[in-house]
Amino acid sequence: MQVKADYGTKTNPIESGAFINLADVKARNAGFVRLFNSYRWPNGDKINFSKRHSVNGFGSKGIVDVYTLVNPETEDTLKLHVDPYKTSEKYDVPNGLIALNLNILKSEIEPILTQIEEVNHAEDGTKLKLHIGEIMNYISKNFDQNQLIDLNNLEFLRKDSAADKDLTTHLTMIYLMNKYYALAKDIDKEADYAFLKMKDSYHKYVKANPGANTGSLNERLQ
Repeated sequence: MQVKADYGTKTNPIESGAFINLADVKARNAGFVRLFNSYRWPNGDKINFSKRHSVNGFGSKGIVDVYTLVNPETEDTLKLHVDPYKTSEKYDVPNGLIALNLNILKSEIEPILTQIEEVNHAEDGTKLKLHIGEIMNYISKNFDQNQLIDLNNLEFLRKDSAADKDLTTHLTMIYLMNKYYALAKDIDKEADYAFLKMKDSYHKYVKANPGANTGSLNERLQ
């Protein structure tokens, strides 16, 4: 990414493409995730994108969103103009911000990866609801979850109406967080890795909760 003085201004807004197809929820979420996780403040702090309003764009650009960003260190404000109806393959860097880099990303995700390891090592991961909630909240806000969902490995959980809902929900989250872990750690065959962790979690759950209704899950996870 290169810094461009007019990038993110009304005359040259960032093209997120989030609203190109309003009916496509996955594409919309992916557009927002990409925007919110491309930049940081110069000291590496995360950016709060919650203050947003819309205005008429410059010339023929139509409606653009304006994010008012407040630097938590200096209290300075920056207005970032974003066109959600157009998309571009590459982002540049607006004045006053920096591109998210590997060093910053590593410092942010290491605590999350440690929490995933703690859930995996627990005798019954369902007891660590606080950890799991924090992990899934981070992933949902900072990563395109479309990259984590593998229907071939997850659809049987949704379809098994006899199994305890808490169990199938837990196993789905175990899969997603471990797929994320494998991607972050550059583990080969990340889908296989996530499935094995889900399978291990299932066996731990059954051992800790012998009276649980597992439906037909044992056919895939035995």
